[in-house]
Amino acid sequence: MMSKQKLACKLLCWLLVANAGISGELFGQDLSHRKSDLTLTVQDAFGNPLGDAIVDIRMKKHAFKFGTQVRDRFFSISETEFHSLNETQKQNLLPNLTDLGQSRYTPDWQDAVNYRQAVLSNFNHVVPTVGLQWVAFENSGPAIPDRAISLAQGNGLSVTGASVVWQRDRWPTPVEFRPESSFDVQDFHDRLMEDRLGIDGIMGRYSESGEGPAITDWKVLNEPIHESYYADTFVEAGIYDNEVEALADYFVRADSIRPDSVLSINEFNILNSGSDNAVIEYRDLVNDLLAAGAPIDRIGVQAHMSRNDVSKADIVRRLNILAETGLGIEITEFDSRDDADQLTPQEQEQVFRDMLEASFESQSVDGFIMWGVWDPGHWRGNAPLYDEDWNVKEEAAPWFDLVKGDWMTELDGISLDSNGQWTAADGVFSGLYDFTVTVNGESRLFSGYDLGSDGSFILAVPEPGGVLFLLGIAVLGIGRRHRRLPV
Repeated sequence: MMSKQKLACKLLCWLLVANAGISGELFGQDLSHRKSDLTLTVQDAFGNPLGDAIVDIRMKKHAFKFGTQVRDRFFSISETEFHSLNETQKQNLLPNLTDLGQSRYTPDWQDAVNYRQAVLSNFNHVVPTVGLQWVAFENSGPAIPDRAISLAQGNGLSVTGASVVWQRDRWPTPVEFRPESSFDVQDFHDRLMEDRLGIDGIMGRYSESGEGPAITDWKVLNEPIHESYYADTFVEAGIYDNEVEALADYFVRADSIRPDSVLSINEFNILNSGSDNAVIEYRDLVNDLLAAGAPIDRIGVQAHMSRNDVSKADIVRRLNILAETGLGIEITEFDSRDDADQLTPQEQEQVFRDMLEASFESQSVDGFIMWGVWDPGHWRGNAPLYDEDWNVKEEAAPWFDLVKGDWMTELDGISLDSNGQWTAADGVFSGLYDFTVTVNGESRLFSGYDLGSDGSFILAVPEPGGVLFLLGIAVLGIGRRHRRLPV
């Protein structure tokens, strides 16, 4: 039952929200939707309770999707391959930032090692870029993205395939279909359908029945508000009656070959805006596409932040506007800008904290993806976490305070009751857990317990020198099913 003090606090917050006309999520008090119930019971091998046992709890991985973009070849390159490259080839593993007045950076092998470790230790999801884009895949083939995807999945990270259709009149559109080339529009359309939205195209290859590692999360349409070259060309040629019909068809075709996948749309300058006009336009486009039969599963929101006048309240309000579609939301490309002195380090730290809190607190948001981790590997030379020398940046504090700190459950020295049982009063953050049980000075580690929803586990501690094992509640006939991930 809620205490009078807590009830009074909630009523006060509600009144403040009502008077201000803003969402209660702004106050950041309720994270219960990010938590699972947890009950642990410690027994000996014969089912006798061990009330004198002590338990330590360590969350190893979030259930919430925290991810990053990775440069696929640099992420997965082998030491032998790396040392075979000349200086220019090593530089080409990273973005060319000379247009921003920055010199070309030549990575060494330790940079590659640090890059991979930074990704694997901080995230549970990656978005490989370059290799899966249309012209890159057409010219270079699948070897590099295959290796990057397999490396990520082999380390327990999930993957987004990006982008299936990006309607630009330049890269990544193949040269023969750009405005300066002469081509038959029907051939252009047919190639797009074949290469990107056909059973033998990119999405089919990375399916359970395809040749590549399976991906079930796809960014089907990227930046449709800002980039409309394909749809404009196809409508003018009479292939579609209007733009909405063209865009909806992309999703219909994607769903026909990958009904097992989450299909998303993605757009920028939705949060990084001086008004709500952009988010309203985006919401309306999504609603129009849904009405036209587009099977969209998720709304992607890029968050390349360069403004110092976007508050947490603005972010929350705009996420709520998108949530009116009834679809889940993912922050897809977070970073902040200082390449032209847009934001100070202090302002970058604040917008990072606001973005993380608004996303994790929202019941509509199911993922937060940053767009790179390390300055030389970042498209603007200003990644959220690490500088050129692999020092943690000042503006990275919210990541380590929240994602790797407050939101990652760690409990030490838990005492059990006489029945050998302990229950988390307010739940624990959902994710993957290890439990360490200490009895009579001897500790036993139980690894890989998935708290994706709720969990009750019996940890059976055998005699010293015995083999550890788990007795699940369902095995004992209590009727609840609990899943233990392999380790």
